[in-house]
Amino acid sequence: MGLYNLFSYNVKVQYVSCFFSLATFFTLTITILNLLLPFLIAYRGRGFWLRSHSFYEQPAVHFTYEYLLAAESDDHSSPIACGETNGKYVNVIKNEEDCAEFQVQEYDMSGDGKIDLLDFKLNLNLPQERTITSLAIILTLDFQLKSVCPMHMQSLAVINKEFATPPSGFKYFADLQFYQTAHLPCKHNLIHTKYNYSLFKFDKNSHENAIDNILENYFMRDVTTHTKTLYSRSQHGHTGSMAIQISLRVPEMEIKYTPSLIQELKWAWPQYLSLVVIFYWIFNKIKMFVFTNRLVMAWEIQPWKFGLGKTKNQQ
Repeated sequence: MGLYNLFSYNVKVQYVSCFFSLATFFTLTITILNLLLPFLIAYRGRGFWLRSHSFYEQPAVHFTYEYLLAAESDDHSSPIACGETNGKYVNVIKNEEDCAEFQVQEYDMSGDGKIDLLDFKLNLNLPQERTITSLAIILTLDFQLKSVCPMHMQSLAVINKEFATPPSGFKYFADLQFYQTAHLPCKHNLIHTKYNYSLFKFDKNSHENAIDNILENYFMRDVTTHTKTLYSRSQHGHTGSMAIQISLRVPEMEIKYTPSLIQELKWAWPQYLSLVVIFYWIFNKIKMFVFTNRLVMAWEIQPWKFGLGKTKNQQ
């Protein structure tokens, strides 16, 4: 008849020594190595600290009803500049009567409560003898992130187009993209509002071109938006007017941010712990070899001998 293992337990053999002894020094050294070596290996292996992290979010984007259009024609002495700038570019805007019927529509295509598409339409009246050679349009946007790293800023959508032949219409389709040269600071219950101000700031004493002034100031920011052209189409002919349509799609965007200390520890702890377990097993084998072979001086306490002695004393 076969025998079956019904119950078992480990026998614990102890090794004791004085505090100031070689055995204690050996055990303390092994313990320090067990804690320190996994950290050094994980750290030197790179990727231990989470210096950068990212998330995806579809921002809340709205038009602020400020825009600036500058068109150059074959008559360089009389450029066309118009727009809605809340009185900041009164001295710059010329021939504003040529711009008419500016329309803005915002669409929620997915029905999730966020704007997915911004549609701008503008009719530009042109004299028959004038021919448009290039077009520059700046649209100001209200840009908000609300999930992981709250942020509220004013940004731009810039469209440039040059025409080889006289245009009568221009259609532009693009995705709005998020661009950053530095990671966002990410703090709970704190909205990043460093760039939440109007970008239409013009120094009247400056002799610089208004659009160049806006774009140079915008270029110096750490966080901006730009348009990724999907396709564009221009119509040609002298019709006395030019119909401009700009459609901007607002997709999900990748946002990079600096993680907090707690998030870094959550990332580093599993790497460290996985190596500690391996080194703990290796160093335990080393300690067992050293103490069982009496390489250092220590007293061995065996539980069965301790139990027999206790029984004799009680008798």
